[in-house]
Amino acid sequence: MAFKLLVTDIDETLSRGECVSPEVAAACRRLRENGWSLMVATGRILSTAISHIRGIEAFLPAIVYDGGRVMDPASGKPICETPMDTRLALEIVAAGWDYPVELQIIGDERAFCRRSDSITRDFFLASGVPVDHSLTRPSVPHDVFRVIFHGSPVHIRTLQDHLKTLFRGRAGIVQAGEGFLDILPPGVSKGAALSSWLDTCHESPDIIVAAGDHHNDLELLAAAHIAVAPEDGADDVIRVADVIMPSADRHGFAVMAEWLLKWEGTRDEITGSVVL
Repeated sequence: MAFKLLVTDIDETLSRGECVSPEVAAACRRLRENGWSLMVATGRILSTAISHIRGIEAFLPAIVYDGGRVMDPASGKPICETPMDTRLALEIVAAGWDYPVELQIIGDERAFCRRSDSITRDFFLASGVPVDHSLTRPSVPHDVFRVIFHGSPVHIRTLQDHLKTLFRGRAGIVQAGEGFLDILPPGVSKGAALSSWLDTCHESPDIIVAAGDHHNDLELLAAAHIAVAPEDGADDVIRVADVIMPSADRHGFAVMAEWLLKWEGTRDEITGSVVL
């Protein structure tokens, strides 16, 4: 049987919020019944992605931490990972410390922030993820995979420019959603993580379809035979998409899944962007 792989981002692509809609879950069931293997590639940690993974029954290893780790959803154990050098992480935290944005330092399935980072603290606590919100000065844990800043798009763009000047070539600096800036170890991305995992597989996929909405998805989309983006995705992502689906709040992933099942019956060449 052909190995058909569909890899998807979660937020604003697969779903909006903390659960998968019944429409999307049903469409994913039809994909699996027709031989498609599903895989999640997200900026979330495994603990906050697991409900979505289970909601679509994506049994393959999950790309999490924006590519910093590939983890087995069943056991919670990493299959491969790229931690960040702690000295570099500390420099990054210090460089962004005084900006009017929230800070998240992501360790091994846990988060660290300041008491003033209330959105970060409340999100992780509500998700049941351990969060240390006692930071009073720049510091990082022994195991750190990335640093995230979250705030108004204007402040995030300013901080992004500043960090790119300081850390060009030493870290990956990418917007991962509206108002989210991810700083990753050099060479880490969802696309690189997918490539590393595929190298461990006994067979290569006959076809790879990838879906994502923001700049942290660009390398993932470039690795696919068919790149899919929601209609409200970032402009740079829309430009490279072969298929543009409705937004997540209109269950666009379900629409795309039904199109994909029809398309594979003909395998017609895709010329230009297909708008669903």
